[in-house]
Amino acid sequence: MPRKVADARVLSLVQARERVRVLDLARELGLHPSTVRRALARLEAKGLVERRRGGAALFAAVRYVGEMAGKLEEGVEAKRRIAEKALALVREGMRIGLSGGSTCTLFSRLLRYRALEVVTNAVNIAVELYSYPKTRVHVLEGELNTYSYELVGPLAVESARRVPPLDLLFVGATAVNEEGFFMRDEPEAQVARALAGRAKAVYVLAEKGKWGRKALGFFAPLGGVAGWITEE
Repeated sequence: MPRKVADARVLSLVQARERVRVLDLARELGLHPSTVRRALARLEAKGLVERRRGGAALFAAVRYVGEMAGKLEEGVEAKRRIAEKALALVREGMRIGLSGGSTCTLFSRLLRYRALEVVTNAVNIAVELYSYPKTRVHVLEGELNTYSYELVGPLAVESARRVPPLDLLFVGATAVNEEGFFMRDEPEAQVARALAGRAKAVYVLAEKGKWGRKALGFFAPLGGVAGWITEE
């Protein structure tokens, strides 16, 4: 099997699961374990994976603590399925926008090393995508939100209004109900609304369990986005 094909297939499984064993990869892909190890070595050299005893994990660009660390682990399989669905909408050469949040963070890891432009107000997502030459990252100006990794405030809103047109915008949601999609607070929602005004299509990434919840930051009515991507 050509190296590029082996690397792509191995990386795809690592991205989907974040932690894998060499023997499991070899069995599922029909490759010799030594072929898998060589592929992992090449991927590690590119900063895409971290080799560990007996296996590998997706490269951890950011060490999360506290609430965010818990959210990344909470319902992680559902969030990964959402991220994989969102990835199917992305084409090379696109300019896309990303808000913060745990699901968008997992999604950002699938964008690594792709020929894209990414606009975000989340500093952690910018770091998740750093050092990948094919992936250009633009970070909005603003003040760091007390409760998240997102940049908010008047500077962030004005910066969002000035970004070049976006092919797609992906945002997370804290709550979804009959009134629409909501974010944790109004400052986050203000920036997201400004970015939505620059996007050809907007998709909300949120688990179906968010339905019926309430939050402070109104983002958009149910019919005001191109789609709500859930795990089902």
